[in-house]
Amino acid sequence: MVAQQLIVRARRSSGFTLIEVLVVLAIIAIVMGGALLSLGLMGRRDAAPPELERLSVLLVDIRERAELENRAYGVRLDSSGYQFLVHDSQTMRWLELDDRRFAQGRWATGTALELDVEGRRIILGRLASSAREETPDIGVDSTGEFTPFELRVGSVDSLGRWRLGPDDNGDLALRRLER
Repeated sequence: MVAQQLIVRARRSSGFTLIEVLVVLAIIAIVMGGALLSLGLMGRRDAAPPELERLSVLLVDIRERAELENRAYGVRLDSSGYQFLVHDSQTMRWLELDDRRFAQGRWATGTALELDVEGRRIILGRLASSAREETPDIGVDSTGEFTPFELRVGSVDSLGRWRLGPDDNGDLALRRLER
């Protein structure tokens, strides 16, 4: 009789119940979902193009640099990329910024750009050659104020368009445009 009771107890406690298995699976799913979201592997369909995000971050950095160094900086845009410029107060010319972090950026193939500066449409061509004096399309003065601009970026193979420019408070904003 005692042996039978031990065998019955052993059979009852020899596995997990369905509830226990489901709870463990739910916990694993929640942890994996959080990890994927934090790594940016999910939800990237609505993300801005990487080079536009990079430009946005660099514009914020160049604004802080302009305020700290009390110098004017700018960005020259064209259909293939962008480059950062610094104003040399001695020669009164715009020079290419010699800083690896602000290296010339390139747009992905098929990127369509529209730039309005102070309410006027700017025709974007090729980046200036060294023979031609370079002037920025977008400027940031020593007080950290941007030239009023709106850069709209789209792509033939993307689902949406993006807008980069100062908002009403003067803060740089990158947002998706509605269709």
